[in-house]
Amino acid sequence: MKRRTCLDAACPESALPSLQRPVPGVFRSPFTCLAALLSLSLLFASCGVKTHPYPESSTLPAKVVDLRQEQDSRNRLRLIWTAPTLNMAGRPLRVLSHFEVWGADYESGVFCDGCPSNYRKLGEVHLQPPPPGLAINEGPYYWGAELMPGRVYRYRVAGFSVRGAAHPEAWTEITVHADPPPGGLEGFSAQADDLSVRLGFRPGGTDEILEVQRCEGAGPWRRLDFSGSGYVDLDVAYGKTYSYRGRRVLRSGGSSIPGPWSREITVSVDDLLPPRPVGYLDAALGAEGVILRWESLSEVPGLAGYRVYRREGPDGEFVRLGGLHTTNTYLDREAPTVQDLRYMVTAVDDSPRANESLGSPEAGIFLDREEPPEEKPDLRDLGL
Repeated sequence: MKRRTCLDAACPESALPSLQRPVPGVFRSPFTCLAALLSLSLLFASCGVKTHPYPESSTLPAKVVDLRQEQDSRNRLRLIWTAPTLNMAGRPLRVLSHFEVWGADYESGVFCDGCPSNYRKLGEVHLQPPPPGLAINEGPYYWGAELMPGRVYRYRVAGFSVRGAAHPEAWTEITVHADPPPGGLEGFSAQADDLSVRLGFRPGGTDEILEVQRCEGAGPWRRLDFSGSGYVDLDVAYGKTYSYRGRRVLRSGGSSIPGPWSREITVSVDDLLPPRPVGYLDAALGAEGVILRWESLSEVPGLAGYRVYRREGPDGEFVRLGGLHTTNTYLDREAPTVQDLRYMVTAVDDSPRANESLGSPEAGIFLDREEPPEEKPDLRDLGL
């Protein structure tokens, strides 16, 4: 039987083979399908290569900065830290909700660094408003507690996101020993010296350090760095008043346990040291008087000028001539007409005390005394 053939336009769809029937939504021409695939590939290429997203945990806050502890003589503890500014991926931290403090405590005799810690939540510390232009206020932040002597405490601090999550590796731990504080500092003294203050105290035990603080006038207390059993504070200025106090600090494990502060000692700093003496002094007789010249001390710091002294004869007393002289020359127009004149020069500094140096070597002027005319004997009286 001969197979029937017909044109598409003349034949019903039922007469076409099933593979040739048009399917709704599918392109009929293979060239049309190829163009569509090419368009889709260009569309994805224009969007760039899609990378793997950061895991949510890496956007959580990183560790707090500089976690440390302070204790006072009444066994009161204060933890101090600074807020992180990065997340766990090392990128800038945009959001930080609060901090949580967890802790565990042990008897001093059974504590060890590797012992398991049964932490429990102790409190929350919320963020301070950030300064203008910053996303996070770095702090510092504080949390306090009362300690029981003879026990050891473990604390951990971490920052939390707004969803209330903290990264497991972001917790920062610190150990606190609550040993009895040391006693008061004995023999503490502060004495003003020449443009300095000399401090004295008795050394503490092998496990103790000494802490000394200073304040200028009504300013804040600041810690001084020193070693040994004494200290000289050179960072002072004359005419100003300073107060000092000290205490013993016990080092136990990683904790610093301070004792009570000593009495406060207030001193006024003076410039007590005079300049060095003038090295040499020359004196010569001129037409208008005695001319003096001496070593210039212009390179000496704080020099205000010189004082000139004169005396008559080796047994006389020196008398100051005029006020303060700023040059290293002087003309004594009123020198007395005596045979032996002596001069001396001193240096004076610019401190309120006007410290005066020792005298220079003396310089002398010996004036020729007019001899009376020789009296000749009257030969007439002798009958000659």
